[in-house]
This record gives sequence, structure tokens and C-alpha cells, in this order.
Amino acid sequence: MDKKELRTMIREKRKNLTTDYKDRANAEIATRFLLYPVFQQVDSIFCYVNTPDEPDTRAIIETAFQMGKMVTVPRCKPGPEHVMEAVQIQSFDDLEPGTMGILEPKEGLPVIDGYKIALAVVPCISADRWGGRLGHGAGYYDKWLHGLDIYKYCLCFEELLSERVPMEQNDIKMDRVFTEDKIYNPRVQSEDTLGEIKRDAVKSGLTEILKSLFPWKK
Repeated sequence: MDKKELRTMIREKRKNLTTDYKDRANAEIATRFLLYPVFQQVDSIFCYVNTPDEPDTRAIIETAFQMGKMVTVPRCKPGPEHVMEAVQIQSFDDLEPGTMGILEPKEGLPVIDGYKIALAVVPCISADRWGGRLGHGAGYYDKWLHGLDIYKYCLCFEELLSERVPMEQNDIKMDRVFTEDKIYNPRVQSEDTLGEIKRDAVKSGLTEILKSLFPWKK
């Protein structure tokens, strides 16, 4: 199956995801991500602003603000070269509808060079357990990530995970894939560190932040 066929298949599967499933999956994905030691340790992140079909990143961005991290989000510049910038924001008020209606940073905000950012949170249509990522096909993220020494973490609903994503020469593999069920590490196929790192979350005070973000989640 090639990328085009896989995109079509995943988009059909995505239509069948219920609101209840996505709400619970979003909470689990965010919890795993926010408790992950690398996120807690870095001082800067680049994070996509989700569409309704993608894993929600609002909790990630909001928590990064609360922890004093530098937060940058993507701005896709129109044109055949598919150039993307990392723009620093201070709050969600710095966003407005941009390319394809996706929330993007307003004009006039500082553009940050990729080498100054420690961690990238990358969207996908699908991903696999070995770090393969299927994007929308424009190549914005692969081009921006090329050559950067940066943590590359992808968020994906477990229901939309693929057995294998076809990878081409210029495609960038992810260092971790976060789903509601597991944190997949391509080097060891999968890991589930949630139980281990919850103890650190209590010590750091992050547990209280999570309770405020997901008050219904036990």
C-alpha cells in the first residue's frame, strides 16, 4: 500500500472515531506526554495546534506556558516551496485562523530558529511503532525538521496506528510515538513508562496541573 492509499484508508477510519473515544484518548495521550521526563526537562518546545481530527495539543501548550517553557508553533507560508516557521507565542490569544483554517500565530511575533528549540511535537494522519509518520503530503514538517538536532515526538490515536508507514528518502522518522495506550520507542519497538514516571510527577507538582486540565479523569 502506498502513501496515497494509506491516507485514504486512515481518513475513512478517522470518520468512525466517536467523540467519547477521542476525548478519553486525548486525555491519555496528553497525560503520557506531560509526564514524560524529556518534556519536563526541556526549556523550549515546538508544538502543532491541532485540528478537530488530530490529538489535542491544548493541554500540552497550556502546561508548557505554566512551566515557563518557550513555546513556538508552526506557521506555514504559502507557495510552492512549502516553507514553515516556528513562531513564539505567549498565549492562545496570539493565534488566528491561517492556512486551511488552522490556527497560526499572528503576524509580528518572533520567529525562532529551529536549533534553539529542544523538542518538536509533530502531527500525523497515521504513524507506526517504528517511528514512521504519515503526514498530509505537503512536506512542511519533514523539510523543517531536516538537519535539526531535536527531539521529535509524534501524537497519534491508537486506532489510527499503521503496521508500517511507507517511508521515502526525505521522510523524517520520529523518536517517539505517543498514543493513548503506549509510548512507542522505535529502538525497542515500544515502552510503557507511565507507571514509573507518575511518582516523579507527584514530586514535581505536575499531577495537580493534570487534575486541573482533566478534572473528570481519575
